[in-house]
Amino acid sequence: MAVLTELRDRYPVLDGWLMQVQGLLDPRRVLLAPDDEVLHLAWCSQDSWEMAKVELPPDLCSSGQPLNRDALGETIADLLLERGMSPPQVEVELLLPLASCQWRLLEGAASVALSCGAELRALQPDLGWSLALPDSYLDVLPQARGDSALVVGTERLLLQAWISTLEEADLRLCRVEWLLSAAWRGLCAAHAGADEPLIWLVEQSGRWRLVLSRNGCPEVDLNLQASDYPALREEVLELFEAWCPEGLPGWWITAGPQWQGRWAAEHDPRQGPLRSDAEMSLLELALTASRGDRDA
Repeated sequence: MAVLTELRDRYPVLDGWLMQVQGLLDPRRVLLAPDDEVLHLAWCSQDSWEMAKVELPPDLCSSGQPLNRDALGETIADLLLERGMSPPQVEVELLLPLASCQWRLLEGAASVALSCGAELRALQPDLGWSLALPDSYLDVLPQARGDSALVVGTERLLLQAWISTLEEADLRLCRVEWLLSAAWRGLCAAHAGADEPLIWLVEQSGRWRLVLSRNGCPEVDLNLQASDYPALREEVLELFEAWCPEGLPGWWITAGPQWQGRWAAEHDPRQGPLRSDAEMSLLELALTASRGDRDA
C-alpha cells in the first residue's frame, strides 16, 4: 500500500487510470432524470436511494431537448464530483423527460409477435402520434395481458442529443427509458393487480396527466387542462364518468410532497378505493422499478 501511495504521489496520472479501472470492474450506477428546470441524480447506497438535484438555467434544456450540450454535460459532471463520484466510475441510466416521448397500446396477435422497434417500423402502422416512425427510436414493452404490448417512441435526434451530452461529460450510458414508462412499471409492481380498472393521476412540475388502465394496460393517457383544486378534481371526475369502467376502480395519485393528502380530503370511497395519495413523486415511483431491476 505504501508503494502504491508513493507511486501516486510521483505520478498523479495514476489516479485517473485507477479510477477508470475501478469503473470498469465495479461501476457506480447513477440514474439521471433531467427536465427543463431541474436535473435529478439518484444512486443506490446500501438499501436506499440517495438523491441530488440542481436547478437548470432556461438555456440548457427545453421540451426535453438539450440546447447547450457542453454546458449541460459540464453541469452533470460537476454535480457528480460534488457527490464524490468521478465520471470514469459511473454508468448512467437515463430517464428521458416526460415531454420527450409518446406511447401507445398495441392490441391483437400482431402485437404479441413484436420483439423490437424494427419489426414495428416494418409494419408501418398508424399510431396516431406526431412521431415519424423512420426517424424515431422505438421500444416495445410486452404487457401482462397476453394480447397487447406498449410501444414507446422518441425522436432519434433527441436521443442522440442526450447521448452526445453524456459523452461531453465522459460518462458511459448503460440504459435509456422514459420516465413515465419506468414509473408505470413501478406502479404495476406496487399495485400488483389489486384493482381493475385503475385511475392513475400524475403530476410533474405542476402539470397533470390522467392515465386510465384496464386489465393491467394503460388505455387512455390525457394531459389535463387544470392544475389546481377544485378545477383539477372536477376535470378528473368528468373524464372518469365518461370512461365508465366496469366495477369500482382503484385510485393512485403520484405527485410531489406538496400534494400529499389533498385528494383524500374530498375523495368519495363510493368511487373506488384510494390506494396512494401522493406518497411518492413520479421519479420516486420510477426508482422502485429500477431497484427491482437491480435486485432481479
